[in-house]
Amino acid sequence: MLDPITLKSDVLFHLRDTLRAQGFVEAITPVARRADLGPGRRAPVDLAGGRFLRAMIGPALRMNLEHHARVFEIGPCFRPEEPDRLHAAEFTMLDLYAANEDFAFLLDLAKQLVAAHLPYTPVQISVCGYIRDVFGIDLRREPAGDLPRQMADRLGLAVDTPFKDVLGQFVERELETQSANAAVFLIDYPLGGDEPCARLTPGTVAQLNRFELIVDGIEVVHGYEDEPDGAAFTQRAKEVDLYDEEQRLAREAVDAGRIPAASVGLGIGIERLCMAASGVKDISRFQQSPMY
Repeated sequence: MLDPITLKSDVLFHLRDTLRAQGFVEAITPVARRADLGPGRRAPVDLAGGRFLRAMIGPALRMNLEHHARVFEIGPCFRPEEPDRLHAAEFTMLDLYAANEDFAFLLDLAKQLVAAHLPYTPVQISVCGYIRDVFGIDLRREPAGDLPRQMADRLGLAVDTPFKDVLGQFVERELETQSANAAVFLIDYPLGGDEPCARLTPGTVAQLNRFELIVDGIEVVHGYEDEPDGAAFTQRAKEVDLYDEEQRLAREAVDAGRIPAASVGLGIGIERLCMAASGVKDISRFQQSPMY
């Protein structure tokens, strides 16, 4: 295995090189944000009257689609929770947005970005397909109905557990576990999860154009096609308490015609990708400086 610094350097070089070859422009958005997203969502800092360290790069990056059709950023993000072997207080993300592209484009781009660094050939599993096989409910053709109750019963959870939490545990227990010694793209997520901005798959009732890449139990990549229907996006985001100030500003820019409604977005945890590439399940190995 390469030493951690060289490995991370090689990964970053390849990511930038691949994106530039695809016409992406590198942008920089503020690390310290004005928006307080609520208790525990962002770490506060005493800077210029009070700011909050971002926990993710988007949707501020999406605003740059006003100037360029394809943009990306690689930079630091911060978790307010306690760190552990898989989660660091400060970590590096690659986020990107592309205007007027679709889900198939994004999934193919994700494979181009990460496949060369993975020890396994990625496979795909449809979350909605798995749900159809287990519960007999085809979310491409019918609404969820009593799926939340059935899923909660299967997991031994209280019937009043919010569906986004039930779905999260279901995916973690029954699908992410299939990534042991493997790389798995989980695609076709159900409506009602914790990523409300994903587009409802055209021609379906309750399936979203969203994916995650799980490598040996570790989430490395997430991506989605943005929901172009502003009213539907806003309603869904509010239902799971994820409609925040930055999402509102992005929706206003879409509604005003400054940025396109049709776009795709993707995020890659850089240290997570290094962990997947090396098999080292300790994120601190890829933090290149002591915490002074």
